[in-house]
Amino acid sequence: MPQPELERLLAEIHEQPDVVQRLLDRQVGAVRDAASVFRQRQPAAIVLVARGSSDNAAVYGRYLFEVCNRQLTSLAAPSGLTLYGRGPRLDQTVVIGVSQSGQGEDVVAYVREARRQGAATIAIVNDETSPLAEAAERVLGCLAGPELSIPATKTVTSQMTLLGMLSAVLDDPNAGATRLKGLPAAMRGALELRTAASALARQLASTSLGSVIGRGFGFPPALEIALKLKETSYTRAEPFSAADFLHGPVAVVEPNYSALLIDVGGRSSQAALELAAAISQRGGRPGFLRAGDVSPLPDDDELPNVSLNAPVDEPFAPIVALVLGQLFAVELALAMGLDPARPRGLHKVTSTR
Repeated sequence: MPQPELERLLAEIHEQPDVVQRLLDRQVGAVRDAASVFRQRQPAAIVLVARGSSDNAAVYGRYLFEVCNRQLTSLAAPSGLTLYGRGPRLDQTVVIGVSQSGQGEDVVAYVREARRQGAATIAIVNDETSPLAEAAERVLGCLAGPELSIPATKTVTSQMTLLGMLSAVLDDPNAGATRLKGLPAAMRGALELRTAASALARQLASTSLGSVIGRGFGFPPALEIALKLKETSYTRAEPFSAADFLHGPVAVVEPNYSALLIDVGGRSSQAALELAAAISQRGGRPGFLRAGDVSPLPDDDELPNVSLNAPVDEPFAPIVALVLGQLFAVELALAMGLDPARPRGLHKVTSTR
């Protein structure tokens, strides 16, 4: 019988379609207001500052802003300020702090310093009364409700959704967030694939799962899924861009080595297929998590996969793929006889300075 902590974790995973729908229904006005800052300021760059799972959401934001909005975007190094006292000049930027709790000292300090310098500041946070929310000029609330499980799930997809909404509004203010309207239904479809995720987990549990790999928009969910595997089953799978993996790490592939490939349709699909072939040729075993406008795999019976074909554009499909990754992480832990809801040595809120 599932333990209460596991039941709570699964319940929070299943809340995600409703959370995303709530954002699409209630936060378009706030997102448009935040987007107006960009048009007023014409920033030289966007700077995203975050830690942990929120940092993986920030990487997703970087891909959105650079690919969809053609805006130079950087990930902050908060310790440059908090450890060395020499952060960059930020007055010509928009700085976006991304956090679940809004309590991380270094993220808050960075946003405060950015605002002091004259940068426009935005907080994407689940707790709208938190220090981060108080530090920023504008706040985009995640509206995810309390997240009690240690592994972050619904707060991450809500952060990604807000970043997707902001990118969409920046691209077309009149259309607003309509490009994301298919997300809740697609996420519900992903949640129906738990049995398939369990089958894939059992197939890979007996192998040495060493990597989680995605190219382009498939890379940000690869980062977060790799983190979830470490948290829930202590699997030492490292996240890679497919391009970086081929520039050296592919040498570790050998028989019994497996890699989880993230395919979100569009340009990411061909990269995933090419990498699968390279891994197979070296005796390794590729497995797929696929969500979005994806075509059938050429060897569907031979390539272990969980696939959801859904009418979601490639820039927003990572949010759906992450749901599959969360299910896979839970099922891999269970296949290994571990409790994914009780990671050893971890607490819900971690603050660094």
